[in-house]
Amino acid sequence: MGFIDLVEHLFAHDAPNTAKIGKPLTLRDAKTALAMVAVHQPLADMRKVADAVKQLQDEFPQYATYGMTHYYNEPKRVRFQSEGGRFVDADAIADAFAASAILQDEITIQHLMGDIADNREHRDPAKTPAIPADELAKRTREHLSGTDDAARRAWLFALYDQLDDIDEATKDGLEPLRSALADAAASGAPAAEAPAAADDKSATRAQIVALLFPDPSSAAGDAAHRALSDPQAATDDYMAAVRVFRDHGVSVPESVTLER
Repeated sequence: MGFIDLVEHLFAHDAPNTAKIGKPLTLRDAKTALAMVAVHQPLADMRKVADAVKQLQDEFPQYATYGMTHYYNEPKRVRFQSEGGRFVDADAIADAFAASAILQDEITIQHLMGDIADNREHRDPAKTPAIPADELAKRTREHLSGTDDAARRAWLFALYDQLDDIDEATKDGLEPLRSALADAAASGAPAAEAPAAADDKSATRAQIVALLFPDPSSAAGDAAHRALSDPQAATDDYMAAVRVFRDHGVSVPESVTLER
């Protein structure tokens, strides 16, 4: 292999933490890539990014993630910021956006868990006391006993997205949450039976999916069900969410660095 061929070969491979938009991605990588698209936009484009993320929540909630909230929350440190000679009321846009159901629920869950995603880099998780899941379980019972199906599903999507943080914050103390989910399944319409899982976190994730998609026959062809029930499978289904960004005039790069 000649020198030029060697260089082309080396650069033909993606960087370890880089996602090529258009290539199949796992659910986690797709969520992270979409969050990075939302976060890394000019401040002056907050309005159209907010509109795009709101539509994404409504149409493709499996790809909504707490990481998307940072774009709207961080600029609140300054009420007005000049960009290109224009002033953007970042605070007002952030407040309006935060009313969106799934991400508002994600913020609530983060607060209940001690804002672990925000504080992780400033503390040693091994030395941090476990946060009991009892209050989260109580809120879950309240949300799942309501009659508003859209609100109920928003809470479940938020729980699914936050489950890794919940598990870390509670130090594997998921039993109260699992009990609340089991009670919701028992009191409502029959849910699809959750498959056997090797650990509590996987079992809890399966419970959430079963509550979101109680009818296995109709769930079989649902893209959201495919993504949530098999999060390790790589797929290009997320491109439908990418098109939402593009339709709103939001710039989507060819590749995205996956910041963990």
